[in-house]
Amino acid sequence: MEKPSLVMAIGKLAIAGEQAGFSVEQMIGLLNDGLTVEALLDLISLRLGYSHQTAATSGSLMWIH
Repeated sequence: MEKPSLVMAIGKLAIAGEQAGFSVEQMIGLLNDGLTVEALLDLISLRLGYSHQTAATSGSLMWIH
């Protein structure tokens, strides 16, 4: 059985990715093509208008840490 926290984190990732303009299928494709989860999070952050520095220090995307 999957851990509720993992399911919640994946759900939040999917929502943030969709808000940034990625479909779930596109995100899965990027990961399957070798993009790391960290790089995907960076792409999502950039598209949402956050720099990696801002996201790490502001707490606005604390769920990714």
